[in-house]
Amino acid sequence: MKVLKFLGKIIGFIILTILTVIGLSYGIIAYQTSRTQINYQDQIKKYSDKYNVDPLLTAAIVKVESDFDNDAQSHQNAKGLMQLLDETAKHSAEVIGEKYYPEKLNDIDYNLNLGVGYYDYLFKYYNNKELALAAYNGGVGNIDKWIDEGLLNKDDPDISKIPFNETRQYVTKVLSNYNVYKTFYKDGLPTNMELSDLGQLSYNNYMKFIDQILSDIR
Repeated sequence: MKVLKFLGKIIGFIILTILTVIGLSYGIIAYQTSRTQINYQDQIKKYSDKYNVDPLLTAAIVKVESDFDNDAQSHQNAKGLMQLLDETAKHSAEVIGEKYYPEKLNDIDYNLNLGVGYYDYLFKYYNNKELALAAYNGGVGNIDKWIDEGLLNKDDPDISKIPFNETRQYVTKVLSNYNVYKTFYKDGLPTNMELSDLGQLSYNNYMKFIDQILSDIR
């Protein structure tokens, strides 16, 4: 009888632990869903498709740059969704063959066109996502210098070795958000209807999370 009671306690503890883990994991997924909300999906997809960039990566860049606030402006006067400096925006306009209008940097389409186009230019220049992101934040001159000095491997860069703390954190944040987006939205950017019900979206994301775990186990 004592053995049965002991086994009952063990089973009860296991069930409670499982329920607690489920509750905590769902809470984390729900929090991540609210924190990784995506706006301007149509425009992001339009210009990502134009430059053959994964829309989820573009969304991750916008998330870190401006948190989807088109009116965002940094202390360095970077503007818009992709936080473009005047000099960077002007250079981007040149490489993608567009006219440069500084007064339009807060225009969503113009900003995304220049920003995604500039990332595409950097990616083609380095043929590496991590280095392109680092250059987007830290500048091409610095990245080239670090490669020449042997601090970064141009073929297989270790982002933990990026000398600038801000740039290192920037690349880490973008890639972290990108990985979350790829798990939650592997079928594409969420629709406005999906984003209007964060409770349902959180549940859907949780089920994708569970499915991913089960797939890894199989």
